[in-house]
Amino acid sequence: MNAIKTIYNKEMRRVLFDKKMVFGLFVMPVLLMIFIYGIMALMMFMMYQDIEKHVSQVYVYGAPDEFMAMLNESEEDITVNEVGDLDQLADLKDMIVQGDADYIIEFPDGFIDSIANYKDGDSVPQVKTYYNPSEEYSESAESICKKIIEDYRVKLLKERVGSLDTIQIFTVNADNKEAKLQDDSKAGGKMLGMFLPYMISLLLFAGVMSLGTDTIAGEKERGTLATMLVLPIKRSQIVYGKLLALMTLSAMSACVYGGGMLVSIPLLALFMSVSGMKFTITVIQAVLLIVLIISMVFVYVAIVALLSVFAKDMKEAGTYITPAYLVVIVAGMMTMFRTSEANTFEYLIPLYGPCIAMRNILTQEISNGQLILSILMNIFVGVILAFIVTKAFDNERVMLNA
Repeated sequence: MNAIKTIYNKEMRRVLFDKKMVFGLFVMPVLLMIFIYGIMALMMFMMYQDIEKHVSQVYVYGAPDEFMAMLNESEEDITVNEVGDLDQLADLKDMIVQGDADYIIEFPDGFIDSIANYKDGDSVPQVKTYYNPSEEYSESAESICKKIIEDYRVKLLKERVGSLDTIQIFTVNADNKEAKLQDDSKAGGKMLGMFLPYMISLLLFAGVMSLGTDTIAGEKERGTLATMLVLPIKRSQIVYGKLLALMTLSAMSACVYGGGMLVSIPLLALFMSVSGMKFTITVIQAVLLIVLIISMVFVYVAIVALLSVFAKDMKEAGTYITPAYLVVIVAGMMTMFRTSEANTFEYLIPLYGPCIAMRNILTQEISNGQLILSILMNIFVGVILAFIVTKAFDNERVMLNA
């Protein structure tokens, strides 16, 4: 035990007395998270502000005077432009595709006469509209003009049949203010859960990777590890001391990530409110996230330690660890586009299960049993990998690169 404690203290001092490593492990994560979420909130806010300030350019062909009056009297920010001929209309369609125009409304020739002289069996005149759903300005103009067109249709219908009550069999949600039944916090957590597991797992593994490669492969490269191996102590004690130090430092870093996330909550809340949702996190959710993150750290430390053991130097260790880093990235990304509910088996999948668990903590869709399973699986995988690292330390060819 004394040997383990000595190795542990050595590793802790080596890191904690290095200002650059302290900054990278404990300061940079908070600054990075605040910066990322701040930029996201700012860009989202600016996008919505820009759309609200934009004056939509609406082009109308063959519209009756009554409809033109409704467009011009609208309180929405739109500029109405009359189109004189069909050739101009074709050019405007190209402008819609390019994003230089927002919306086109095309009435058929003789529209008013068709409405006024309509008899049973006659074809119903069709009003055509054109917009570009990939352009925010065009999509905003579509929502504005669609309502005005519907108001005009209802107005003409009233002129033809009188009271609409005679033909309106029933209404849908005419005065039902509770039609939208949604837990705003859950909805906000679902949106946040799309990218937060990916970002945390990505940043967390990056921190463990830089620390772990220096602790094992770095000491191999500098020759200090070979000196430790000839000391009159068990090599397993060296492994346990190093792994415990790595786990402690990485767990401290994980707590910093969790703290950074909590500090970023005001920015996250702004980001969600701008997009029409709310985000709140309870103390229980925060604690569960931190516990889960610490268990993830154990797995990441074991993976990095195992791959570093077989490397001759830090450069080679980086080469070995890159595929594992890619797996972590893919596991995080897979949670971004998931719609179905996770089954219990998925929480047992290493690297992927914890990301699912993190996402479902935010959406409040995980049971205590599923969370415990995910944490226990992290611990189990970490223990197995740590055992393999211990065996590798006993192999002279591996440790001395013979």
